[in-house]
Amino acid sequence: MIRLCHKILKIVIIHFIKFIHCRKNVVVIFQNDEDKKIFVDNKIISKDQAYKIMGSGVDLSVYQYTSEPDDDIVRILFTARMLRDKGVMELVDAANLLKAKYHNKICFLLCGDVDNNPRSLTRTDLENITDGEYIKWLGYRNDILELLMGSHIFAFPSYYREGLPKSLIEACAIGRPIITTNSIGCKDCVIDNYNGFLIPTKNSRVLADKLAVLIDNRPLRVSMGKNSRVLAERYFSVATVIEKHIEIYDKLLQ
Repeated sequence: MIRLCHKILKIVIIHFIKFIHCRKNVVVIFQNDEDKKIFVDNKIISKDQAYKIMGSGVDLSVYQYTSEPDDDIVRILFTARMLRDKGVMELVDAANLLKAKYHNKICFLLCGDVDNNPRSLTRTDLENITDGEYIKWLGYRNDILELLMGSHIFAFPSYYREGLPKSLIEACAIGRPIITTNSIGCKDCVIDNYNGFLIPTKNSRVLADKLAVLIDNRPLRVSMGKNSRVLAERYFSVATVIEKHIEIYDKLLQ
């Protein structure tokens, strides 16, 4: 009965979305190919109505390329809401897998707040899985730029259905190697083995292995970080995003 209700609800929603998009001069802007394909394949919109723009963009004059810190401790940064689907537990598990070998050489920074989403970790959960030294929960912060500048690696093992995560765009712009999942949205910010690594979802072992590669190889971190900046300049500048939006609006006004 529940499956039938879900199926009926899905059909109703699709027909409603089709109705609101069938008017003249209506277009839909997507941030990834998968979401775009769903709308086109379900005939909610035509191919001519579908546009893709790589995220919301970032101000490259603010998020400038910055060399990684010359510190003894390698800092691995994660910024997001503390949702399980964002890969928080996978990152913590990977950190624990690496602890015996690297406990005095690295630290993990979890930056983000809890919220009322049912998939959110609680404050108690986060206090139990972090120690304030090797794995630190920073809570909500408004100094993300400074945290990125002070980091060496950006890790984002999300399996949440992302559009195109702002956090990954910012990490690209600042020039950090990225480890993220080969999942919707996330994979659009990383070319595997070029500016980071794409890993399977929900796989702490592979995450730990890829982290170890970057922890042990500073020249590789630097090279991949520079490549991240190349991608940011090519695709993620807010100026480029604005320009593409204006081009779309101009077509609609013709």
